[in-house]
Amino acid sequence: MAGESKAEEVVAEVVEEQESSSLIVTYAPSSIEANFDALEKRVRKTVELYEGATYDLTKADKIKEAKNDRSYLNGLKSEIEERRKAVKREYNKPLAAFEKRCKEITSIIDGASDGIKAQLDEAEERRKAGARAALEAHYREFAELLAPVVPYERLHDDKWLNKSFGEVKAKKALEEKVSAVARDWDTLKAQRDSMAHYEVAERELFRTLDLGSALNAARAADEEDARIAAMREAVESKPAPRPATRRQAEPAVAARPEPSCAWTVEIPSATRLQMEQLATALRERGITGTIRCKGVC
Repeated sequence: MAGESKAEEVVAEVVEEQESSSLIVTYAPSSIEANFDALEKRVRKTVELYEGATYDLTKADKIKEAKNDRSYLNGLKSEIEERRKAVKREYNKPLAAFEKRCKEITSIIDGASDGIKAQLDEAEERRKAGARAALEAHYREFAELLAPVVPYERLHDDKWLNKSFGEVKAKKALEEKVSAVARDWDTLKAQRDSMAHYEVAERELFRTLDLGSALNAARAADEEDARIAAMREAVESKPAPRPATRRQAEPAVAARPEPSCAWTVEIPSATRLQMEQLATALRERGITGTIRCKGVC
């Protein structure tokens, strides 16, 4: 009907309670009460008996007394310490349980986070590998003749691969290193005519990319040559040993021929073997004859 207000339709909205991802903690700080004042009074009174105490440690009974007194004081301290540690253990139990449960829950988050990190790390390694490949390609193009002699690894600097460094800056830094090698090589070549071991120095330069090391290598080779030359000179200048001179034979004096005579040799006793050896020796000297045994042989 005209003039009547139209009833508004009301739709009820159900609002679900959102689970909180925040840690909501309810706790009441504990209060530990102890008879500290009375304990301190007792301890001070006890310790007063021993403060400034001296013992004649040259006597066995006094040594024993000193050890007993110290043992008593240490026992008093241990009693308090043990009670303190017991209270601490009980006090920490709720905290330990609370921390353990927190770590169990956060480990669930770590699992998901670590999975993402592994992907990010892998992507970063791919990016660095690509950046390095680009630098190597630029090196082979920029230093076409040097590249076969000096591998890129000798020039590379890991900081060139950082995102903050940038590709343009990295290529410029690489070109500066190549230019430095070229300048050092020109410096070395300028000394070629006066350098006895230029090849040694040149090889060392391209191995280390250090002009100082190259010059030191040439200097070391010069010093080695000098030592060898000095040794050679010492050996060659040493007088050769004289050959042993043979004693000149005295002029032979013509000897008159000696007449031969018949001889009789009497041997009181000898074995057959000994006589055979004697006969052999005589025959070697051209002496012949007859040897007879007069006894039983």
